[in-house]
Amino acid sequence: MIARREGDGWTLVRQMDHAAHCAELARAWRVGPFGRDSVAASLEYAAGYHDLGWTEIDRRPEIDAEGRPCNFTQIDEARHTEFYSGAVRTIALTDPYAAYLVSLHASGLYSRRYGWAGLKPVDWTTIGPHGRALLKGERAFRAQLSASIAPDEMEFEALWRNYMLLETFDYLSLLTCFGFDSSNCGPVPTVEGRWEHLSVQRLSPSDVVLDPYPFEGARLEVEVACVHLESSDFRSVDELRAQVSSTPQEIRKTVYRSHSLAQPHARLLLGDRRP
Repeated sequence: MIARREGDGWTLVRQMDHAAHCAELARAWRVGPFGRDSVAASLEYAAGYHDLGWTEIDRRPEIDAEGRPCNFTQIDEARHTEFYSGAVRTIALTDPYAAYLVSLHASGLYSRRYGWAGLKPVDWTTIGPHGRALLKGERAFRAQLSASIAPDEMEFEALWRNYMLLETFDYLSLLTCFGFDSSNCGPVPTVEGRWEHLSVQRLSPSDVVLDPYPFEGARLEVEVACVHLESSDFRSVDELRAQVSSTPQEIRKTVYRSHSLAQPHARLLLGDRRP
C-alpha cells in the first residue's frame, strides 16, 4: 500500500492500482516522441503487473507502532522477498519475458537497481539472508526463463533498455502517487542508442514537469484509483481496515507537463508573478 499524508488524513493507493497507472504511462510513452517500438507489449505487461505480489497484503492493510497506515517501504524483507518471487512465477505462466523483467525489478531492489537512479536504494550492507536468497533464486529462475524467450529479446541492449524503462515507469508513477522528493532519474532510454537523465520539477504532489518530455503533446493526465481516510491515526488494525472497506474509492488525476510549455504555469504555482 502506498500511504500518503494529506492534511489531517491519509490517501491510500493499492500497489496494483499504482501498477495499472504504470501501464498507462507505458502506453502513453509508446505514442510519444520516442516511437511505437520504444515500449514492447511484454514491457507494458510487466509495468502493469510488476507489483502483483502485493495484492493479498493490500487487502489487509496494517498500522505501525504509532497507529499510522504502513507504507510499502515498511514491509519486512522476509515477507517482501517471498511474495515478489511468487508473483514472478505467476507472471511467467502468461508472459515469460514480462516475468524476466519483473524478476530483474525484484532483484534490482536488492542490487541498487543495477545503476538506475532516482529512488532511494536499499543499503546493500543491510540486506539479510532473505534478500540474498532472492538474488540467488531469481538468477536461477531467469536462466530457466531464457530458454523460452526469443534471442533478440535477450540481446543485451534490448534487455537493458526494457529494464531501465520499467524502472522509469515505476518512478514516474510513484512520483505522483506517492509524492516523494526527487529532482531526476536515469539513465532513461530515449531513441535507439541514446539515453538521458530525466529532470523533474514538482508543482504539487500529483503534478510534475519533465525534461525531456516523453509523452505526446505538452500535458498528460493519468488517473489512479485511491481511498482517502480522514483519520490521522488508528487505534487498531481492525479500525483501519474497517475504514478502508467502508470508504468509497475515488479517482485522482496525476499530471505530467512538458518543460518547454509549462513555465508560466510553474511560475504561477510556485509564487513567481513575473510576466
